Amino acid sequence: MLYTSHVRGYSGIHPRHAGLLSLIISTMYTTVRNSIFAALMLGVAGLFSSCVNPKELVYVQDIETTPSQEITQNYEVTIQKDDMLSVSVSSKQPELVSPFSRSELGGQGSSGGSNLQGYLVDSRGYIVLPIIGKIKAAGKTCTQLGDEIAAALRNNDYITDASVNVQITNFKFTLLGEVGSGVQTISGQRVTILEAVAMAGDLTLDGKRDITLIREKDGKREVVKLDLRDKEIINSPYYYLQQNDLIYVTPSDRKINTTSETMQFMGYTMTTIGFITAIIAIASM
Repeated sequence: MLYTSHVRGYSGIHPRHAGLLSLIISTMYTTVRNSIFAALMLGVAGLFSSCVNPKELVYVQDIETTPSQEITQNYEVTIQKDDMLSVSVSSKQPELVSPFSRSELGGQGSSGGSNLQGYLVDSRGYIVLPIIGKIKAAGKTCTQLGDEIAAALRNNDYITDASVNVQITNFKFTLLGEVGSGVQTISGQRVTILEAVAMAGDLTLDGKRDITLIREKDGKREVVKLDLRDKEIINSPYYYLQQNDLIYVTPSDRKINTTSETMQFMGYTMTTIGFITAIIAIASM
């Protein structure tokens, strides 16, 4: 009634529109009031959700201090298809190792083409080396392949004092989700899952600490759940990453719920604004 009498106090408004305009003003008032209330509720919810129990966030909880502990996991990775290898051959006769220097300055790929990063392991797991020719690389460690290449050079009486070092030059892993996402490439071959998280800038407060790791190896795919809060994580066979591992960090329930409430609030507000706009358009006809 207040809005109707207020509208009728204006000149130039047709009497048949007064009730409609009164409804518009009333609806706008209700919308503003509800929006303020919803915003306050979201703020309170966000305040409470920000109070997180440290048990939900702290890594490697309740771990005991020990003077020394033997590392039982084997962190040496095995060579896989599509790995890029650097093969460095050493000898007291430098002129004999010159064909292999291409692996560092512009090596020959397994397909016979030039590649600036070394020797590419082909789809069958082989590389092609000067002098030796085709040799199986996939499934072996870098140390094993290096020893095998050195033995082949010595047995053929080509380089009797050959010493070979093999390295993977494109060792990479990927992080997605509630973490600094992206592909990380490292020069070494030893990286733990905690180091990987640190390289990405750590998990966000909204990221679950039980993460998903996807690993492809020997033509098979593994999907495992790892809890970074568990002190036994350091003894897990997945503590050391393999090349091409993918780590996914899912958002926490509190983030999902807060986001859902925010979207509902935005949808309600936009629907109401559209309704008011339609009424104004009808009233102006």
